Amino acid sequence: MKQGERPGDGGEQTETKILLSSISAMIAETTTFPIDLTKTRLQLHGESDSLARPTNALRVASEIVRLQGPLSLYKGLSPAIIRHLFYTPIRIVGYENLRNLLVGDNITGGSFSLPTKALVGGISGVIAQWHR
Repeated sequence: MKQGERPGDGGEQTETKILLSSISAMIAETTTFPIDLTKTRLQLHGESDSLARPTNALRVASEIVRLQGPLSLYKGLSPAIIRHLFYTPIRIVGYENLRNLLVGDNITGGSFSLPTKALVGGISGVIAQWHR
């Protein structure tokens, strides 16, 4: 047990981590969603067979806003937000729990190698994907 922790705090700490990881992932998704939407439309523009003039991300985003309105940059945001309500906390809290299970209170001060961290991160990501 770490200094300052009381017995029974583990559940509250996990709930706080779940809540904060969900909120931070939703804020990040909301912030980056217009960029991702623009990128996807730009990719689709590049794949089309039309002989349209060359374009860039700024032109694509301004066309979206001009033709469909500024809120159209956020069309499809709600499924992305719902995904992060579950996926991100499972991945983050799962990683920490797996890491603590492997490391515990060992002599090395709770640290392990980069390949082990990558393996634990991969396992937690697979579990989160599976639950999605």
